[in-house]
Amino acid sequence: IYFLSKLPSNININEVLIVICISIFLTLLASIFPAWKASKISPAEALRYE
Repeated sequence: IYFLSKLPSNININEVLIVICISIFLTLLASIFPAWKASKISPAEALRYE
């Protein structure tokens, strides 16, 4: 049996915005770096090992 009828929470808009900005930055970093690396390879070289 729980003694709490509700769970108190406080959502701070600044923390939410920080989390959103960090997640967007990490997503861009994780997608741009492999794309940049792949753009340096010629298509014939990339298909050679397929």
